[in-house]
Parts: sequence; C-alpha cells; structure tokens
Amino acid sequence: MSSSSPTGYRLTPRALDDLDDIWRYTAETWSIDQADTYIDELTGVFEMLAAMPDMGREYSEIDPPVRIHTHKSHLVVYLMAENKIVVVRILGGRQNWQEILNSIN
Repeated sequence: MSSSSPTGYRLTPRALDDLDDIWRYTAETWSIDQADTYIDELTGVFEMLAAMPDMGREYSEIDPPVRIHTHKSHLVVYLMAENKIVVVRILGGRQNWQEILNSIN
C-alpha cells in the first residue's frame, strides 16, 4: 500500500461557484433547508472521495485526466494534486460535461 494516500480535499474557485449555484437553485426551487442538506451531502461526498480517491471513474481522454463520481443529479469532477483531491467542478448531469471539461485548460 502506498504511503501517499490523500489527506484531504480542496475546491477550485469554479467548483465553489458551482456549489453556490447548486445551493441557490435548490433553495429557490425547494427550500433553504433542502439546499443546506444537499450541500452537506456533497461535502460528505468530497470527504469520502478524499479517503477513497479511486471511487470515481477515470477519464484519461480529458486533459488533464480527471475522475468523475456521480451523486444524485450531479457529477463531482476531481483530480489528484499535492496529496489531496482537487474538486474541479460540480456539474449537473444534464450539462455537456465533456465539452465543459475539455475547455478547462
């Protein structure tokens, strides 16, 4: 077993914007309580992925290669860097994620 397992996670500014947008949409569509609960769930997903980073499917055809883990209607897009997972984006499942991710660089 490698001694370089991840020790945590961080979110990029774009991922933080995505999280804000998800909260706002959920609060406006359903309720503030539901928005808070869903963000808490996503935070739990980030922590789980930090502990088990290989859970997400790897997409090596995207540059840089990323992993994607589905949580309900969202895709958590992340990669490994600096012994942490870096959450790059949190995208709605209906978004054209391949096009969005290919335009990251």
